[in-house]
Amino acid sequence: MSRISQITLIQQPCMHTLSIRRNINFMEEFSELAGYSFSKIIAYLNSLNELPGGEPFVCFHNMDLENLDVEIGFPAASPLNGKEDITVGEIKSQKTVSAIDLGPYEKQDPTLEELFSWIQSSGCEMKGEIYYHYLNDTERPENELLTKMVIPLK
Repeated sequence: MSRISQITLIQQPCMHTLSIRRNINFMEEFSELAGYSFSKIIAYLNSLNELPGGEPFVCFHNMDLENLDVEIGFPAASPLNGKEDITVGEIKSQKTVSAIDLGPYEKQDPTLEELFSWIQSSGCEMKGEIYYHYLNDTERPENELLTKMVIPLK
């Protein structure tokens, strides 16, 4: 649908993560990998009697949809150990620009394009990755889905 927040520039704090990272064909494999990753990480957190440190995220490390380098996970409140294909990570404190999109995931391009335009007109430069933070669950109607898009800056 559309952007429902102002475009915001912030200094993001350091964040510990648990994630699964793969190279995939976006159109053929993303939905299955996302479901697998979110479920596996939540089950692992439950086995540790831990809670996620925030909303689930997807990090697109490139934009090649046929060979997409994608990381899917959750923030963690403190450093934890990985297990099997779940890896631990840390997103360093960094300057980011973000906006919140309302609506179906496949109709988010206009909000992303507005972020790209803001970056260009502000004289900033992207680091390379793009994060999507999913603010509510997929049980909601598509027109109620909220996604916070975050782009780290150099």
